[in-house]
Amino acid sequence: MEDVIKHLQKELASLRTGRLLDHLRVELYGDHMPMKACGTATVRDPQLLVFNAFDPSTSETIAKAIRDSPLGLNPRVEGQDILVPVPRPTAESLKAMKKVCKQEGEQAKASIRHQRKVAMDLAKKAASEDDKFRHGKEVEALTQEFVAAIDSLVQAKEKAIADHSA
Repeated sequence: MEDVIKHLQKELASLRTGRLLDHLRVELYGDHMPMKACGTATVRDPQLLVFNAFDPSTSETIAKAIRDSPLGLNPRVEGQDILVPVPRPTAESLKAMKKVCKQEGEQAKASIRHQRKVAMDLAKKAASEDDKFRHGKEVEALTQEFVAAIDSLVQAKEKAIADHSA
């Protein structure tokens, strides 16, 4: 269950941050590579990401991959650096980010519920009725604790998204 929380934290952290480009893939050296294997991205200011390619000869290819992505970004190459202007989020894009945030939270809750079902099935195989009842209560308490943690993470991210728009 803790792995589910860690995964959710990772997913929420990648929503509209310096890791905006991490999920993109670039065709370099005859292979599709993740962006983070091609260079490093830093945030110069809220509206500008700078991607520094490890190999300067790949800058144009990386810029093309960013341009062709569904993110709608228009990078420009300056030497080894690729400057990626990031437009201010619109009300529509903020709403879409909140929706993605909620979907990630629901997926995490579904995973927690699945783990609860597996644990409850194991608890039913306990020797006595008292053990079954006690294990069932423990599993339910843990499940509620993790679901509350997921809700808290999602609400915090939604608040951060809303505050960003102000």
